[in-house]
Amino acid sequence: MTESKSIRIVKVGGHDIHLPFSLTYHRRSQFTDFFSYSPKISKQVTSIELDSHLFNLSSEKLKLNTRVTLIHQDILQFQFPNKQRYKIVGSIPYHLSTQIIKKVVFESHASDIYLIVEEGFYKRTLDIHRTLGLLLHTQVSIQQLLKLPAECFHPKPKVNSVLIKLTRHTTDVPDKYWKLYTYFVSKWVNREYRQLFTKNQFHQAMKHAKVNNLSTVTYEQVLSIFNSYLLFNGRK
Repeated sequence: MTESKSIRIVKVGGHDIHLPFSLTYHRRSQFTDFFSYSPKISKQVTSIELDSHLFNLSSEKLKLNTRVTLIHQDILQFQFPNKQRYKIVGSIPYHLSTQIIKKVVFESHASDIYLIVEEGFYKRTLDIHRTLGLLLHTQVSIQQLLKLPAECFHPKPKVNSVLIKLTRHTTDVPDKYWKLYTYFVSKWVNREYRQLFTKNQFHQAMKHAKVNNLSTVTYEQVLSIFNSYLLFNGRK
């Protein structure tokens, strides 16, 4: 993987990961490039770690590495840079997955985000029948790069994990409509359609979005329905 040396890497926490040989040298995954801190990839790595023990271990191991900046802080309190180009990579605590993924997507300007997450959580990020999926898709595309069996981690968790990549794209919902979109989504996922449309408006919105079955609606169709909601409310 070739990247400009001006691009920083922000590393978020991490488990103790035991990578199998096939994974460590799997060039297509783009995985080891980030975790190796290669100078060919980035001039600077900023590593954020809350756990005091891991922070101290990293500090000792990297004390002579001038390209790595260690920060002892909760990622949820960290202020991401506004003007620098950077990518984010991390293995995040499963119980904070939703909070952290919202943080890195909505409060950072990272062009690419690489995260190790629980497999079930990854599937939830793709589910456009859930609030999280509908919010994330407006900002990033999400893809699985690798499956990581529980045996890759110490201590071994009860579930498997995956390495995912979130690639930022131009937002599908302009800032001026964001509050309306979050309100729309809150009603939509709970099927409170009458809170959004009259019966006739709902029929027109479904027809315009070419929706025949609400159980198989796509993200693009939901966006179309949201645009109809804006039109019916005089917002466009």
